[in-house]
Amino acid sequence: MRLGISIVICTYNGAKLLPETIRHIASQRISSHIKWEVLVVDNASTDKTSEVVLEEWEKQGQPTLLHLFHQPRQGLTYARELALSHANYEFVLFCDDDNWLCPDYLSLAYQLMIAHPEIGVLGGNGELVFESPPPEWAVGHGFFANGPQAKVPGPVSRQFVYGAGCVIRKSAYDTLLHAGFKPLLTDRMAGTLTAGGDYELCYAIAMAGYTIWYEDKLKFKHFMPAARLNWAYFIRFISEGARCFEVIMPYRIHVNMGSKNTFAFRLMCLRIVGSYLLKTLPLLAAKLYLPGDSEAAKLNTIKLVSLKTKLLSFKNYKNMKQNFETILKFNQEALQKKSIKQPVKVLIDMQTAG
Repeated sequence: MRLGISIVICTYNGAKLLPETIRHIASQRISSHIKWEVLVVDNASTDKTSEVVLEEWEKQGQPTLLHLFHQPRQGLTYARELALSHANYEFVLFCDDDNWLCPDYLSLAYQLMIAHPEIGVLGGNGELVFESPPPEWAVGHGFFANGPQAKVPGPVSRQFVYGAGCVIRKSAYDTLLHAGFKPLLTDRMAGTLTAGGDYELCYAIAMAGYTIWYEDKLKFKHFMPAARLNWAYFIRFISEGARCFEVIMPYRIHVNMGSKNTFAFRLMCLRIVGSYLLKTLPLLAAKLYLPGDSEAAKLNTIKLVSLKTKLLSFKNYKNMKQNFETILKFNQEALQKKSIKQPVKVLIDMQTAG
């Protein structure tokens, strides 16, 4: 695998957002010895996304190559897979179509990935930038893939970072493919607000023996259009986004909590349900006395909706258990038969070779 960075933008109907995103990419301050490219995947857009991409990149006068691909199959996971299959470099940076990378983002990410060959996924720190003044309920939480992802830079104990601005080591991803990995989630799809594909990929790469890492100095702006600050939209965003829990929870129980059989999985599920119920009770009590139209009441509702959706996912325990068994089988029968540390050794050899 060639050393360098492939910047990937997966987008659906992103014509209005992409120009600013592309301008920030074109303005990167990066050493001439670092090779890089830009890949844009148009995920079955119905607007002028592709035309805007080509026109805006040409305006920038950047000598760096931009490759435009079309993924007719709806789903962010499928768009990412297409990009990864075409990326020419070892480090793949996923930049959402509403992310504005700071000028040194590529350079710093490259240095970190070179210095720490154990990193499988590297996450940054997104700062929300609002198109219009935001209501209080829209700030102060991390639902929009923003804010610090750990107390200090370094390995992330929870084993995941959000997908916006993250950098994946392609050889780690290739290890998964060679072991037979197939994602269980499609992630964001057209007008739906489902999510979780970034967490699934982090958990899978962690199972392959790599470290999930956070760096506070990796800064980017996360642009928030006014349409996303609609209360009804946001509640739908929370509800639909948490539906991935049926898949993410089995990963979490296996990777973070060390459960290696279905009995341990069942016990952990019971403990988690109990903890969620305990968190729900004070929120329900607060709902009785908080004024219904107050900002405090809305923040309370956000937490309730999130917990409710997660609790409801346990109604499909049979599916959740099946997902756990699929993950366990993949980990035990596929990855353990592979030399999962080989990609790290290969990268070190490439660095030594110059």
